[in-house]
Amino acid sequence: MAVSRDGHHFTPVNGGAPLLRSSVGTGALRDPFIGFGPDGMFHLLATDGWASPAILHAVSADLSTWSSPELMPVMTAVPGAHNAWAPEFFYVPDRQCYQLIWSSAVDPGDTDGDRDWQNTGQDHRIWGCVTTDFRSYSPAGLFFDPGFSVIDATVVHDGGRFVMAFKDERGVNELTTGHKHIKITAFTSLGGPFEPTNGPVSPAPVEGPALFRRDGEWVLIFDHFLEGRYGAVSSRDGLSWAPAGVVVPQGARHASVLTLPPSSPLRFQFEE
Repeated sequence: MAVSRDGHHFTPVNGGAPLLRSSVGTGALRDPFIGFGPDGMFHLLATDGWASPAILHAVSADLSTWSSPELMPVMTAVPGAHNAWAPEFFYVPDRQCYQLIWSSAVDPGDTDGDRDWQNTGQDHRIWGCVTTDFRSYSPAGLFFDPGFSVIDATVVHDGGRFVMAFKDERGVNELTTGHKHIKITAFTSLGGPFEPTNGPVSPAPVEGPALFRRDGEWVLIFDHFLEGRYGAVSSRDGLSWAPAGVVVPQGARHASVLTLPPSSPLRFQFEE
């Protein structure tokens, strides 16, 4: 974990040492996302390996000490579901519930076999489910399908609508690829309709977008996963985007950003 006062420079906490490891499922903990839950606690969701239909869930009161991760079998009841990547959640005020989203490749006529998950693109869509308490969940259903492979969706509530950034997963994992970039859309209610897509707003190939506010502007960070570095763009209106400066710890991969209120005592704990 890392912390920043200004949204420009993120400094590692805990001496850069891990705050949480997984001992369940595949033993992996990838693509971590942290948000506030209905119990006033911080809830972490993460990917449980390349080909797991479950996601990880852990809880913390202070972002330092965490509960042992548990598996949430979000896609195990969906025939042909092969994975569940990059889970996140956001609160839906008018329904007083939390929407979970993640990326899954679903093919009932195929098995995992020797799929090269790391290097070969699969046909993903954004799936999701709803919860009010992070103990019981609605059945998984398709959340976003633009007609081509997409992964790594992230959603921020902005006034009367929701802004969503996602990765166009078409193309190949090469520096000269087409696609493999970040696009943005918006919606006002669950299930859409979704506004026309804006983008690409990032270079390619990148993944793992995270959106946050900084001094009245939007900032979008993303992982240059083939180059081992992070990049960022910013926008005042959410339409025109330009390169921006964000410094994250060396080695960071597919992270998320949680904005704490200025009065939060946690920031002092982290900066000691």
